[in-house]
Amino acid sequence: MTFQLGKRDKERLLPVVTVGEAIGDLPRLEMGEGSETLRYASEPHCAYARMMRNPEGVTFNHFGAKLSKQNVERMKYVKPGGSWRDIPDRLLPKGMQRARKSDHTKRYGRLKNDGLAGTVMTKCDPHWGTVFLPDQERSLTVREAARFQSFRDTYKFLGSRVSQYEQVGNAVPVLMAKAIALQIRAHLEQHGTAQECLRQAANA
Repeated sequence: MTFQLGKRDKERLLPVVTVGEAIGDLPRLEMGEGSETLRYASEPHCAYARMMRNPEGVTFNHFGAKLSKQNVERMKYVKPGGSWRDIPDRLLPKGMQRARKSDHTKRYGRLKNDGLAGTVMTKCDPHWGTVFLPDQERSLTVREAARFQSFRDTYKFLGSRVSQYEQVGNAVPVLMAKAIALQIRAHLEQHGTAQECLRQAANA
């Protein structure tokens, strides 16, 4: 089943938010750098960044995880927009050496600043998907993944870092959830059923 937007729908849509717009204002990090609480190092550079920023001047969960020596070496060969197909066969895991070049298109991928993020996974693992930064030699932080899911920087993820990635990856994007909820509310109000639904929910 396919769904096509009409002309009016397209005219109402805002422009997409690129990778660079979503995370480009966050502090740059080396692997092993960062903190669970970190001050911004620059001004917001676009409307999306301004919307995501914490007015207190700090963000959370922004820590550059260390990659294995093998993945650091693999990452060197992957250009923005590239994937495992850029990596010499001798450096690939045995299973990937036998894979067809048309398969696993996102594995060991590097994001593009002017591209889209794609699906946010529950693991920040290069073997799973596109997690290398466009212009930094590391993988996504929890905060960068959360920005892709439209969590504002005021939202602090708790638990182990593994759990934090899982929380972000399993979440429904915040702005998408808001848009759906507003449409449902408008529909209920239009048909005079909103108050009845609220009354039933309160009595449940």
